[in-house]
Parts: sequence; structure tokens; C-alpha cells
Amino acid sequence: MAEFPRYMTLAFDDSDEAAALLAKTKAQVCVYEKVEWSVPNDKGEVERRGLRYGENPSQPAALYRPVNGHLALAGLEMIHPGKRLVGGLDEAAFVRFGKHPSKTNLTDIDAGLAILKHLSAFPAAIIMKHNNPSGCAIGETIDEAYRRAWESDPIAPFGGAIVVNRALTMGAAAHIASQYYEVVAAPEYEEGVVEKLASRSNLRIVRMKSLARLGEWAGLGFLEMRALQDGSIVCQRSYSPVLGEAAEPLRRLEDFKRLAAVARDVPERAMVDGRLKRTGRMASIEAEPTEDQWRDLWFGWIVETGVTSNSVLLAKDGATVAIAVGGQDRVLISKQCVWKAFETRKALVSLRTTGMLFDLCKLEVIAGRLKPEVLEEIEAEAKVGNAGIDGSVAASDAFFPFRDGPDALLDAGVRAIAQPGGSLRDSETVDACNERGATMVFTAQRCFRH
Repeated sequence: MAEFPRYMTLAFDDSDEAAALLAKTKAQVCVYEKVEWSVPNDKGEVERRGLRYGENPSQPAALYRPVNGHLALAGLEMIHPGKRLVGGLDEAAFVRFGKHPSKTNLTDIDAGLAILKHLSAFPAAIIMKHNNPSGCAIGETIDEAYRRAWESDPIAPFGGAIVVNRALTMGAAAHIASQYYEVVAAPEYEEGVVEKLASRSNLRIVRMKSLARLGEWAGLGFLEMRALQDGSIVCQRSYSPVLGEAAEPLRRLEDFKRLAAVARDVPERAMVDGRLKRTGRMASIEAEPTEDQWRDLWFGWIVETGVTSNSVLLAKDGATVAIAVGGQDRVLISKQCVWKAFETRKALVSLRTTGMLFDLCKLEVIAGRLKPEVLEEIEAEAKVGNAGIDGSVAASDAFFPFRDGPDALLDAGVRAIAQPGGSLRDSETVDACNERGATMVFTAQRCFRH
């Protein structure tokens, strides 16, 4: 594995031209320090080690954090060094190393923070897998939030990361210890919780005290950089949720209710001589969102901001029902979301009934060790309430170009939709909602994440 240097500087090469430019602009060199930890090895000896590897074991990787000031480009500034989250994890933060972390372990935590920082008013739990949430929920307690986040998808959490924004309780820890997770991160751990989690020898247990005040990061922007195949760098300002034509900040539920517009007076268009032309009719949503729907639309939209595009998710009562990630078109990702809700509900019912996932139960039936009627009973129970979709809301990170995506969601039981709007065929989606007594709001802003 390649050895990364202890310090990295973002500056020009040492040439006359670069030196002259630096002197002219009075630019400062931004120094980044390599993050390493004192980690016990297999022999019980303590050694200094950085990241185990990158996304794959064949990829060397290192984590660097800024140590002197901040990087600024065209008015976009990195968060100052004192405002550290994942970059500030030291030996004390790793209550238990398990296996020392790889890139994905840390980016899973960070991707969870990107969502949870907008839910800090509530006890919240999120389960991350491959930098995407598999389940997220808010609740009266962390126990409730974690349980509902896991129940929304009991398949994907295998090997995932859990992040909570309140002290982790023994109730949640007992379930976590019965599963296979890579990482758990919390601001604090109640008495006995660490010992309970330690029964999982490779589990990384992280104490991030900053999670208790994560909301402080909600409005802070920073410079994002992505390297291209030729070494070029694309820069952009980090994403913060905004709504409405004026792109106003979305900081709380009240902002969502004020800025998201119920779809009204949407011009209808029809094909005339091969072109979409206005017919003169204006379409409007007939059903107003209820208070519960407003809250779920807000919650769903916040979670949606942290899902890889194209994506659609379903939410109900402050918890995700299903999350469909990273599709190439909106209609199939909508259908996938519905399909996933049924598949994960079957898995949940199956685990409660037999202690096994549904597909494993099918193998037991084939082997003659389980009666076929058990599968039929599981499927019947999973269909109750359309796998939890009945009365749920949907959030889409970009507009629906046709009504086929909303039709798939509405036919399954969705009764409220949040989407940016802006399609030439928005009136068709309005009609689709009205035909089923559903409501819809336009955010006027998309929330792509790539």
C-alpha cells in the first residue's frame, strides 16, 4: 500500500510563475494534516495507522483535515478547522476500534450527518449503506427512532453504519448487538451500552460529542471538490436545502409549510401537430395537505436531500417506508420504490414469524423443512395497508416528466407528493392526484446528489 505523507498543501508547484502569482495575490498556503490513530495490531502492539484503505482494499487512502485557516475559492469557504465532525475523530472518539476504519466507514457517517443535521430538533436515527440511507426516522426517543429506521428496511442494514443524534440507549443497543453493523456513532452512550455493543468484536464504536449540537452545522457551507479522470477538479458549493422560487433556506418544518406551494393554476398542455401547446385550462390540486402530511412531506424531503439521484422515497409518521436510490429514469425508480416497500415488509414479517428473511424461508420450503402455507401467511400480512404505503407521502428529488411515475405511487396508496415541479406536463400529475383524492406540493427547487 502506498504511504501518504503526513501533511498535504493546496498550493502551486514551486515555480517562478506560481511564486509570482502567490506574491501578487497574497494567497496563503492551506495545510492539511493526515489523520492517524494509535491502533492495536494483531500482536497487541500499538501502532500509528491511517485509513485501512479506500473504497476497495486495492486502493490506498488517507484522511486529511485542515490545520491552518481555511480554503477559499470565489467566495466559497471551507468550514473553519475548529468546526470538525468526522475529520476531528481522534483516539478518544473511538471508544472501540474494532477493525480500524476504511474510507467507506467514515463517509457513511458523514453522509448520515448531512441528513441528521437538519433533524436536530428531534431524536433521530439513520442507518447508512454505501453512503445512502436505508432507513431514517424521528421519534419521541432514540429507541423508537432506531427501531422504526431499521423496520423500514431490515435487509439493507447488514454491514451498515448507524448514526443517532442523542445518547444511545440500552434498548437500541440490544438490537444493534444482535445484528451485523460496521459502525455505530452517537454523541454519548448510556451506562452499560458500550459493554453490550462490545459483544460484536469488529464493531467500531464512535463517540461524537458534536452530534449533540449537530444543528449548528445546518447552515454552514463548504467547498466540494471532485477529481476527474485526468486529474482536473470540479468545484461547487456544498448543498443546503432551499425552497421556493427565491431559493430560501429550509431550516425547519415551518419553512417548508411556508415555501412549498400546493400545486395550483398549472397550465395544461396537449399534443397539437406534434408539439405540446397550452389548451387554456388550468389545473389545481383539490385536496389540501393535512398537518400530518405537511410534517411527513418535510421529513421526506429532508431525507431525500441525502439520497443519490435519481431517487424517490416514501415516508409516513416520521419514518421512511422505502427508499429507491440512483435510477436513470423516474418512472422505474417510482415502481422500484413500491416494489421495495413490499419486499422489505415481507422481510420484516418473515423475521418476526420465523427468524429468517423471506427468501431464506423460500429455500426452507423447497428443502421441505417449512410448510408453503407459511410463505402465504407472510405475504398476506405484508400486504396489509399495502406494505405501509397506504397514506404515505412521496418525495422526488426532481420533477416528474410524465404522470406514469406518480401513477405508480398513487396506485400503491401514496396520498401526498413533494416534488420540484416545472415539467411541461405538470397538469397531468395534478390530474393524477385529484383522481385519487391526493395532494401535491411543489418545492420549486430540486435536490440532486451525485
